[in-house]
Parts: sequence; structure tokens; C-alpha cells
Amino acid sequence: MITKRILTAALAGVFVLSLTACSEETPATTAQPTATAAAPEATVEATTPPPAAALSDKEICEAANKASESMKDAMTTIFQTTGDISAKDSAAILADMAKQLDKAATGSDTEVGKAVQLIASQATEAAAAKDPTAALDTAESEKSGKALNAACKKAGVTTKY
Repeated sequence: MITKRILTAALAGVFVLSLTACSEETPATTAQPTATAAAPEATVEATTPPPAAALSDKEICEAANKASESMKDAMTTIFQTTGDISAKDSAAILADMAKQLDKAATGSDTEVGKAVQLIASQATEAAAAKDPTAALDTAESEKSGKALNAACKKAGVTTKY
């Protein structure tokens, strides 16, 4: 009975963390070192591949569901194996989820894309915190999750953030 309550509490924390992973804050940029000598002129133009097309809202929502399921599976496995989910494990799981969400929302400027990017940002911030679960358990995270759920519903996909 206690194990079920702990697992439920841990999963609830993870859900909340996944919702708070996004924020509109931009990371601080670091100054780039200045070149001391002039670079020789390039004789061949750099060839960079064109940016990949952004996923559709439906695809982004489906990817968000996969990230959420992956997170739940990882937490369940760790909990069943060790009986506890350490802050280090929570941080690693949240960081992985954030990477999956960032990848899905790359290049998207839609409501769904922005909501997923916000949750990914919140998860990244929480993963860096001393207590990732507590860092994600905020009203802002809950609001972000509800916004993603509503946006994905419009796209025809049910999400649970």
C-alpha cells in the first residue's frame, strides 16, 4: 500500500515537472572569445544543410506523449528496482524528456510547439535543481501542462501533462 502511494506521488511529481519544463526565459549567452589574428579567406563556401521542416502539431503532440510515456516507464522501472527514485535519477529522466520535447518542437512556432518548448525548458530547469521533483511541482508547471493539453486537443491528440 505504501509502495503504491510512493509511486503515485513520484509519478504525480514527474507529471507536474513535465508541465513546468518550459519557460519563456532565454538562457544567458556567454561571450565568445575574439580572434587575435585575421582568419584566411575561405575559398570554398560552407555548405550547410537546409533546416529540417518542423513537425506538424499532431506529430509534436504524439512525440510529447511518447516522451511522457518514456519518462513514466523509466521512473516505474527505477522505482520497482530500487524502491526509490533519487534526485539524480529524476534529473536524468527529466533531462532526457526535455531533449525529446525540444527535438519534437524544433522549428515550430505554433501554439503546440511553443507549449512543448515551454515544458521542455521547465524540465531542463528542474533537472538542474537540487530537488528536481520539488522544482517542477509548481503552479506554473501545471498551467503549462494544461496549455499543452488544450493545444494538442485542438490538433486532435489527447495528452496528459
